[in-house]
Amino acid sequence: MTHDDSNVIQSGRGPTTFTGAAISPGVGMGPAWLRVDLLKSAPDPPAIARDQIAGEWSRILASFERTRSELEDSALRIEEQFNAALAGIFRAHGMMLDGILSSGEIERELESLVGAEAAVRRVFRRLHERFMALKGPTLQQRADDVADLGRRVLRHLRGVDGSSLEQVPAGHVLVVERLLPSDVVALSGRGVAAIVVGALASGAHAALLAREKRIPVVAGPPGIVHRIRNLEELLVDGSRGTVVVSPDAETHRTFQERREAFDRAGVRCRGACREPAFTLDRELVTVEANLGAHDDVELALDNGADGVGLFRIEQLYLARALPPSEDELFEELRALTAPLRGRPVTIRLLDVGGDKPVLFLPLPVEPNPSLGRRGVRLLLEYPQLVRTQLAALFRLAQEQDVRILVPM
Repeated sequence: MTHDDSNVIQSGRGPTTFTGAAISPGVGMGPAWLRVDLLKSAPDPPAIARDQIAGEWSRILASFERTRSELEDSALRIEEQFNAALAGIFRAHGMMLDGILSSGEIERELESLVGAEAAVRRVFRRLHERFMALKGPTLQQRADDVADLGRRVLRHLRGVDGSSLEQVPAGHVLVVERLLPSDVVALSGRGVAAIVVGALASGAHAALLAREKRIPVVAGPPGIVHRIRNLEELLVDGSRGTVVVSPDAETHRTFQERREAFDRAGVRCRGACREPAFTLDRELVTVEANLGAHDDVELALDNGADGVGLFRIEQLYLARALPPSEDELFEELRALTAPLRGRPVTIRLLDVGGDKPVLFLPLPVEPNPSLGRRGVRLLLEYPQLVRTQLAALFRLAQEQDVRILVPM
């Protein structure tokens, strides 16, 4: 018996506790709903003839266009439910999609006489591996974004509409090998109790969305997805990073009490975090957030931030075939910083190079990237890149309290 992408296995074991990473706080309980992604394991179609290349390219263009439309629908859905900053994640995915399509890599794959599915899978897999090899969670989370886009495009190539996650029954615990931003959007309004995922970085966009929706999430330990059976009762503590499988009555009661305590504490904290922060000797302390370009400014403010102490803009440049224009950069930053309403924001100029490459600057591999062409040293080699950023930031400073940080 199967549920679309899911393999259903009947339950029936004693209690087992797993400890993984606490990704999104909260306590949830319910039967497991396993989802196995078949797009990863489906075989590629056979090789094509040269006179089929044009037809395969047309299929790819159509699937990219459907994906772009789907991303905009997701952005509008998130903007309506939450705010424009979170919606910016999906609009950034649209720009990334354009960059991948215009890079010429997919066309080169077709020239090697592989079909549309194989060409798309190879290109997205290479880009995914490229980001996974980079250091730092901010860059590695781009790997999740690439995987999300690749899966969307492949789904449209195969004529598969919608997501099986939209069929997850309310009150169930979703169990998946990987969680992507589109998955969290698909869960909107489903009333999912919690999520158990094979691997997920706490700074990934899917994690950000889950926290915004207040869905408890635990990642790992390795192999956990394959040790849970469909419809087994799960207790998930996203604050402690624990998952209990087939709990006994006493454990279930303890978890229920913990969930009620968590809900009460949340009400208290949401009020207290907005109060001014003082030291014991009554010195006022300013608390400012450290955010990436598509992290949620409004969420930081709701949790007591007095402003943004570091705002990184690299995400507006990654995976683009060309850098954004002054107008594009201004409009993006204007939308992302709108919730600040005059609170201070320190925006760092583009910090790339070394172990943080961008598609539009082909840089050689260096023996010591930290001391090589990166940060301000790289910016000085491309003065127009700096002028564009400064022009956009000066325009933004007419509306916001902007401070500029130059990367080392």
